[in-house]
Amino acid sequence: MVTLDVLIEILSRLSPEPLLRFKSVSKFWYALIDDPRFVAKHLSISLQQKHLHVKRIVTNNSGEKEFVSSILKFPLDQSVSVLDVYFPFHDDYKYLHFFGHSHGLICICGRYDLFLCNLATRQFRKLPPSIILLDEIQNKPKGDYSSRYLISSITGFGYDARSRDFKVVTIMHFSDEVSSVSPLRVEIYDMSKDRWREIEPLICCSTFSMPLFNTFHEGKFYWLGTNITFAPSYEMILTFDISEEVFCQIVLPDSLNQKGHDRSLGILNGSVVLFNYPSPDVNEKSFDIWEMEEDKSGTISWSKLFTIDLNFGIMFPMLFVSSDELLIECKEGLVILYNIKTQQFMELPIKGHPRIVRNKNRYVTSLFVKSLLSVEGGNNKMYEF
Repeated sequence: MVTLDVLIEILSRLSPEPLLRFKSVSKFWYALIDDPRFVAKHLSISLQQKHLHVKRIVTNNSGEKEFVSSILKFPLDQSVSVLDVYFPFHDDYKYLHFFGHSHGLICICGRYDLFLCNLATRQFRKLPPSIILLDEIQNKPKGDYSSRYLISSITGFGYDARSRDFKVVTIMHFSDEVSSVSPLRVEIYDMSKDRWREIEPLICCSTFSMPLFNTFHEGKFYWLGTNITFAPSYEMILTFDISEEVFCQIVLPDSLNQKGHDRSLGILNGSVVLFNYPSPDVNEKSFDIWEMEEDKSGTISWSKLFTIDLNFGIMFPMLFVSSDELLIECKEGLVILYNIKTQQFMELPIKGHPRIVRNKNRYVTSLFVKSLLSVEGGNNKMYEF
C-alpha cells in the first residue's frame, strides 16, 4: 500500500497539468495538491527542470494576428514538444508586453492594465489600478485641459527572497506644456498585501526613455534605455534592487555606442552580458557579446567576450539557454539554437511573424519554470519556499 509520503513524492514530480486534473478526483486529493507545503515542494523540484517560454505572434483562424505563449521542454531539438497557451485578453496584440517571469508566474501589461499569469495552471488576474495614475487624475484641477501626459512607463516583476514576496515595480515619467522635465514617479505592488505603494526614486536621472529590454538577475532589475535628461542623451542601464528598493545607473562605454547597431541584455554564466548587434537595415552578419564586471568597490567595467559571425541574416540574439547555446531570431520569423563552441546551429520547430518595424513584434523569450503557485494576492504561505 502506498503511504502518504510516497504519494506526495510521486505527485510532486508531475507537471501542473495532470495535477490539476487529479484535484477533481476527491476532496482529499484536492486538499493535498492545494496544500501550500505541497506547492512549495513541487516548486523546489520544478526549479531543476528547464523549460523555455517563447512569446510570439501568430495568425489565428480568423486571419488576425495574436500573441501566443509557447512552452518548450529541454532538451531543445527537432522533436521537442511545444505547448501553446493563448491569452484571454481583448487587447490588441500590439499593446501586450511581457515584463518578467519568476517561479512560474509572468507579468503582462495590456493597453491599460497589468496582469499576473500562471501559464501552466491557466490562471490570469488583473492587478489593482495604479495609484500614481489615479493620483494624477484626481489631483488635476477641474476644467484643466493641459496636456500633462505619461511619456514612458517601464515595469519589472520578480521574487524578493528577503521578504519572500513577489513584487511589481513600475516607473513613470510625465510631461506637460510647461516643462519637459519632471521627476520620475515609482510604485511597487506587493503580492502578499495585494496593493500598490509609492516610493521615492532617489536617482539622478529624472527622465528615462522607454527601454526595449529588461533582465532580472540575482534580485536586481536591469533596464537598457536612454537617459534623455541631459543633452546629448546617452545610453545607460538602470538597475533596481528588489529587496533594498534602491536605484542605480550604469553608463555604457563609448566603444559600445555604434551607429547602425542595437543592444539588448542577457545572462551568461551568472554574469550580465550585453549583445551589440546590427540593425535589420544594416548589411552585417556578426555581433559582439560584452560582459559586465563589478569589483568589490562597486566599480563597473566591460570586456568583450567574443564575436559571433553567421552566414545568414541575424535579427535578434535572444537568450543563452546554457553556457554554450544561444537562441537567435533570424529573418522570416525563424528561431535557431546556435552553439558558440561548435559553431553549429539548429532550427527550432516554432515560427512567428518577423518583425515589421525595427524592435517591434519580436519574440520574447525566458527560461521558464512550471509551478502551481497562485496568482491571487493576499497573505499566502505558499510563497515561503
